[in-house]
Amino acid sequence: MLGGSSLLLPGLWLLGSVACLRGAAGGEGRKVTLEYNPGRNGSSLSLLHVRAVGRNDTLHYVWSSIGAPTVLLLYTRSESSILHVNWTKLNSTSPAGAIWVEPSGSVVYSTAVVFTKVFEYNGANASALSTGQGETFYPPYDLADFSWNGSLNQTALTAKFQGVKTSDPGGAFRNGTISFQVTAYEQSSRDSPLPRLLHTANSSKVEFIMDRVAPRGNSSRFLLEVVTVEERGRRKRLNSVQSIDDEYTPTIFEMAQLVSEPHNDSIGSSFFQ
Repeated sequence: MLGGSSLLLPGLWLLGSVACLRGAAGGEGRKVTLEYNPGRNGSSLSLLHVRAVGRNDTLHYVWSSIGAPTVLLLYTRSESSILHVNWTKLNSTSPAGAIWVEPSGSVVYSTAVVFTKVFEYNGANASALSTGQGETFYPPYDLADFSWNGSLNQTALTAKFQGVKTSDPGGAFRNGTISFQVTAYEQSSRDSPLPRLLHTANSSKVEFIMDRVAPRGNSSRFLLEVVTVEERGRRKRLNSVQSIDDEYTPTIFEMAQLVSEPHNDSIGSSFFQ
């Protein structure tokens, strides 16, 4: 990646059943609102709450830039469930229990994804990693060490966290930034930009963007590390799906899909694609 270019990686987070993405009742349509720092005044934009109300249920997406960028998904069987934040506790060294939903009995599923590090390696041999061959890695960028600011567009249902490295002795971020752009949806459709990702009202999208970050090598490639947090009694399954879409994306492309499944048929499965 050259210093004046950008890298874009889109991802889609869906709530539904494994077979047909139905699970949540609000899939036909939702009323979506976005709010920064719920219950707190101030200019520091550290928490984004996306509330998507459907028919007899609500999805709460809570995006945080405190430490490594993190998103918490809560699925409730209530149209009136409310998110609460104890900001003193959240900013303390023991933040457990700082975020909760009332009524507490309405929460039927929760999961989280943490975006931890960006790795850079010598990618002269593009297939080396996939074939198990070693490559030269530079020291990773720890996203918990970044300083983040935010912007919100309620009309477009989008929000953006943009980060710069607080300590940058190598100068890679002298003019560069890393961003997470979040999009929520009220209806089923396809995105305008390629690859025209299909989404439902049970989905949200995150775009990971590296802009004008100076590479440390002539053939640099980048990897985003993602950590998932799951409730007890559930299992993860990683699928690889190849697709030919002549109308929207006239090529063969591969999509990785991480599925969280309960051990029974209860509602509450999620997809990270």
